[in-house]
Amino acid sequence: MESKKTAPTFMQLKNHFLIAMPMQQDDYFKQAVIYICDHNEQGSMGLVLTQPTDLSVAELVAKMNFMMADNRQYPDDVVLAGGPVSVENGFILHRKTKLDFQHSYKITDSIQLTTSADIVQTFGTMQQPEKFIVALGCASWAPGQLEAEIADNFWLVVPADEYTLFDVPATERWLAANSLLGIQNGNFVYQQIGHC
Repeated sequence: MESKKTAPTFMQLKNHFLIAMPMQQDDYFKQAVIYICDHNEQGSMGLVLTQPTDLSVAELVAKMNFMMADNRQYPDDVVLAGGPVSVENGFILHRKTKLDFQHSYKITDSIQLTTSADIVQTFGTMQQPEKFIVALGCASWAPGQLEAEIADNFWLVVPADEYTLFDVPATERWLAANSLLGIQNGNFVYQQIGHC
């Protein structure tokens, strides 16, 4: 009789938060929240949401030598350190707009990731995305690497919500993301669960 092998189940993590467990000792990822932008059989990519830089968006735009319009009020939102990979590249996570940008990736029906400079031209105008995060660099994982880290209890996983993503300050996101799992004030009473 021919045996039937079941295919391994694939964990879909796109549009989820990874929440660093308290035992995470890596300085970069300690008390980190990462928004997973893409996850498939080729690997995973996300943005760290808890590492503010010393730059504002307005300062970054000026530093990048963009043609800045004198009559615009450029955003003073803090630029995030999005991860240790491609740190020279900008990643803009934003609410969907009516405009089509040159290099945009649809994450959900309402959230996009744009990596092309044309979105910067909308800053300080009525066409600027309603909500957005600007990050330098990203986090990435090889195929199966993120799943292994979750199985090893490095991360908790929870579906992302837009309030925590766009409205909670970077320094408060770890506690806010934990509260989505019912964990208040970072009071972990367990050490051996990594995923739900």
